[in-house]
Amino acid sequence: MTILIVDDEELAVRGILDGVRWDQLHFDKVLTARSYQDAVSIFSNTFVDILVSDIEMPGESGLQLIEYANEHSPNTECIILTCHDEFDYARTAVRLNCMEYVLKPVRYQKLTEILMQAEERSAQRRRKEQIQHYGEQYIDSLAKETRSDSGNALDTAVQYIDSHLTDELSVRELASVCFISADHLTRLFKKKFGISVSEYMQERRIRLAGELMRRQEMSISMVANKVGFGNYSYFTEQFKKFYGMTPREYQKQLQK
Repeated sequence: MTILIVDDEELAVRGILDGVRWDQLHFDKVLTARSYQDAVSIFSNTFVDILVSDIEMPGESGLQLIEYANEHSPNTECIILTCHDEFDYARTAVRLNCMEYVLKPVRYQKLTEILMQAEERSAQRRRKEQIQHYGEQYIDSLAKETRSDSGNALDTAVQYIDSHLTDELSVRELASVCFISADHLTRLFKKKFGISVSEYMQERRIRLAGELMRRQEMSISMVANKVGFGNYSYFTEQFKKFYGMTPREYQKQLQK
C-alpha cells in the first residue's frame, strides 16, 4: 500500500513521519508532498491508497486536491488533517467523501489508529474490486454475441444520474448501482463522453438549471437548490463556466 502525506509545513510532515507507529501499519511506500502540484505529480505516476492532506497550502488547497483525487483516483481514501475547525470546511470535506476530518494537534497514536481504519477500508475495497472484476469478466464472456455489458452499465449510470441530479452522488455510489468498479465506470465515461463522471454530473445539473430558468417560475437561488447546489457562489461560478455568463445575466437575456 502507498500513503501520501501533503502539507506545506516541513515540521508537520516530519512530525507525522516520526510520530506515527509505522510498525503497526502495512505501507510499502510513504510519500510526501509540499503542495497541490507536487501531489498531483505523484498521483499521475503512482496509485495512492491513502491521502492525508492539510487544507491551506500555496496555490490550490487540500480540498481541491481531494476533489482531484475523487475524479482521477476514486479509490483513494482521503483524510483531512488541519488546524481549521470551520463548519464550511468540514461540510465540504463531507461532500467530497472524506473518510476523516482530523484537527491538529492530534495524538500520533490516534492518527495511527485512523490510518489502520483507512488501511482496512482500502483492503476491503480492493477485495470488492476483485470480485467485481471477476464478475465483469464473466458477464463480458456471456455478452460477446449480444450487447456489451459495459454499455448496459453506462446506460444505467446515465439514467441514474438524470433521476438523481439533486442528490449528493459520488462515483463510488454510482458504480455500486451499476455493479462495476469505480475505476471501470470512470474509464467508460472518459471513453464515451471525454469527461469524468463528476464533470458529466456537473454539466447535467447546469443544463437543467438553464432549462428551469427558461420557465421563469423560480428564483435563481431556488433553481440552484433544485439542481443540488447548496452553495450559491459555487453555483454561479459553475454556471458562468458553462454558459459564459452569470445566472442573473442569463435571466436578463431571457427576459429580453
